[in-house]
Amino acid sequence: MKTAGQRFGTVVLTGATSGIGEATAHRLAAISETLIVLGPEPEEGARRVLTQIRGAGPAEVHYVGADFTHLSDVVEAARWIRSLVSTIDLLINDAGVPGAAQRVVTMDGFERTLQVNALAPALLTRLLVPSLAEGARIVNVGSSAHRLERFHFDDIDLEHGYSPVAAYARAKLAMVTWSSLLAEELRSMPVSVVALCPGLNDTPLSAAMTGRIGGPPARGAARVLHAAVADVRSGSYLEDDHVVSPSADATDPSNRKQLTALYWDRLLRFAAAGRER
Repeated sequence: MKTAGQRFGTVVLTGATSGIGEATAHRLAAISETLIVLGPEPEEGARRVLTQIRGAGPAEVHYVGADFTHLSDVVEAARWIRSLVSTIDLLINDAGVPGAAQRVVTMDGFERTLQVNALAPALLTRLLVPSLAEGARIVNVGSSAHRLERFHFDDIDLEHGYSPVAAYARAKLAMVTWSSLLAEELRSMPVSVVALCPGLNDTPLSAAMTGRIGGPPARGAARVLHAAVADVRSGSYLEDDHVVSPSADATDPSNRKQLTALYWDRLLRFAAAGRER
């Protein structure tokens, strides 16, 4: 597991106020120059966590509150990040929610789990790509749970047969698939993209779905940071710190084409609004 001696310049980390993201923020505070952390709470609500993160190392820590159930919040978050720093060396998309007990549709009109875990990270990344430094890496936190489900583009928002596990697994399938699509899109740029499964960790997210099982969040954080520096091909997907093939659904050409079309259809207007600012 590689991270010893590694230091970073400017890092942007989503999902930083709980679980694996919070544990990752603690590690990054000690090995980064500037750390921008995102969470769904207003800054006052994240004050305790931020105090602990700032106490974990010398990094200059900034907080950006963004509720990913509102894509307009993502656009505003990207604007704030761009105003804080000129370049980004590492972007970690860790934000995620469990599948809700009952199906929830956001104000933007999309199933909540898909929006928070897949659409919002893609939008944020899209808006921050122009700020990526040469040699930057994008790390997307997926899950081996993506193997539990398949794409159903005729019911992508789970209007029929909703279950919390299906919602979570399908959202992570979209995340893992999009990550390799992003690597293809950015192949002419001097940046890399890596997705990973952080393993089963005892976090608020996993507890909501499976109960209090799994290792400490710090173990998942170590895997995230390994993905940040691993010498692997852009577009790789890691489980247990090793490159593995994602599910057949994630590599199916038809699925990849349809997911690309879905993302453009749902995110283009928000991406355009972000570029206008």
